[in-house]
Amino acid sequence: MSSFFDVIKKNAGLVMSYLLLGIVIVFCETFSVNLFQRILDSITLKSVDIGEIILYSTLLILGYILNYVDNYPTTKLSSKIYLDFKINAIRKIRTIDYKEYQKLGTGKILQLIENGSNAGRNILFEYGFRIIRELIPSLMFSLFFIAQIDIRIMYIIFVGYILVFIVTNILLKCLYSVKKEVLINEEGFNRKLTRGFMELVVFRIYRRFENEIKQCVNMEDNIVRGKSKLVMIHEAFFTAFAVLIGIVKIIILCAQFLGWNLSVGEIVALLTLVDKAYTPIAIFNVIYIEKKLEQIAYERYKEFLDLPNDTALEQVDNNKIENYNIEIKGLCYSYNKRQVVNNIDINVKTGEAVAFVGESGSGKSTIIKLILGLLKYQNGSIKIGGIELSKLNLNKFYTKISYISQDSPIFDGTIRENIVFDRKIKDEDIMKVLDLVELKEYVCSLPEGLDTEIGEKGQMLSGGEKQRLALARVFFDESELIILDEATSAMDNLTESAIMNNILKYFSNRTLLIIAHRLNSIEKVDRIYAIKDANLIAEGTFAEMLDKSEYFKQLWTASQSEDYK
Repeated sequence: MSSFFDVIKKNAGLVMSYLLLGIVIVFCETFSVNLFQRILDSITLKSVDIGEIILYSTLLILGYILNYVDNYPTTKLSSKIYLDFKINAIRKIRTIDYKEYQKLGTGKILQLIENGSNAGRNILFEYGFRIIRELIPSLMFSLFFIAQIDIRIMYIIFVGYILVFIVTNILLKCLYSVKKEVLINEEGFNRKLTRGFMELVVFRIYRRFENEIKQCVNMEDNIVRGKSKLVMIHEAFFTAFAVLIGIVKIIILCAQFLGWNLSVGEIVALLTLVDKAYTPIAIFNVIYIEKKLEQIAYERYKEFLDLPNDTALEQVDNNKIENYNIEIKGLCYSYNKRQVVNNIDINVKTGEAVAFVGESGSGKSTIIKLILGLLKYQNGSIKIGGIELSKLNLNKFYTKISYISQDSPIFDGTIRENIVFDRKIKDEDIMKVLDLVELKEYVCSLPEGLDTEIGEKGQMLSGGEKQRLALARVFFDESELIILDEATSAMDNLTESAIMNNILKYFSNRTLLIIAHRLNSIEKVDRIYAIKDANLIAEGTFAEMLDKSEYFKQLWTASQSEDYK
């Protein structure tokens, strides 16, 4: 429940004003009914009190004004609560344990967050707040004024309450399983949609769209059928409830035949107050059912929020890294009982450029993720500047790291924004860097130049252009450790070699860790580590590796023939 309390605490002033305003509105509406009854009876008795008419008129006008004013906190609070739950999800991604993050599917998690944020807002806003500001006050004020007229009507209403609660429990059992099935199908449907949008080329070439569409149609049928069931069960409740209110009103209208002495004003007031006494119960039962159903979605969202965090991101760290020497001893890491990194020793001095080579799945990227602290090593040691990595505050550590993967972390925005974000950097300085990554000529050819929009995930650029744009960003970082994880894999040989040479010259005083896609791009690095089947099997300069390592020779031959990926 901490998320609910966090949201309430963040919006405490707005919540309080919203609740108080609701109570005042309900009081004005209920008290005006009582005043109307007294005025009606006084007219019948020809003893009209002008003071009561003025008070009634004032309450009537005040109610209209307050209902108008109420739109502001209602809209503002509803929107803020919904968005606050989404922001909490972003905060969770910021600290989530990397292994848990890897298990999440993008489409599924986006739908889960969407459903969970809606559910959280509805539980808090449509259930909790509504009960406090509207239902309880309306119920209490109505019963009070009904009791003032005839307490027997109040007893009849209580009997009706019991019937309503019995019906509610029956409905809840029917609705719970239907709602859960709808949510699961919605998450699966969104996952299919996201996958189709993100993997257009692969799905088109392998003719997967027909199968995906068929599965989406099946899920659509289940979702529509389930939502239709939910609506019909709800409407059945409202119909039964309307019949119950109608019976009570008939009893009131027949009061004279039952020997009850009620005035015209009292009958009119009772007919209105019965609605006000029963409606909160009807609404409560409906929103209670909705709340229980929304809890299914919210619990799935809460399970996501409760996933383990990486405590190293925020841990206390008084260490000061004097240099960026990397010392790795006996490093081991396994996943699903498979040894991914096995007893590896590596030493990298500040200012050195080293490369990791090996076949796909050999363990290269895992070593990088271990050095970054994303994955936690089970045995061995990683020291940065002589300090054990597990003792470092990772958020502080990351301020001195640049990391570029082969996936090219490009976002929807301009070329300028993708390179320097919102920093004020001169155009000529940006152009100098674009020249180093072989993009200057292309950008200069664009009508909008640096202010050209590149679309979501850089869809206006080729794979190689996206990688070059991502690399340009590194030149404006104040990083001591630069990690390139196959960051040039989509480039042609000549472009890759030229850019890598520029990077090695420009960052000659920084520590570079490079996972190479093609080996001709790492001829000038200080040292190469060859990884095979989770083991370090050779190390040395490029020339030394060609001379003494058969495995490296095989990789080199494969790379030259473009078979090595």
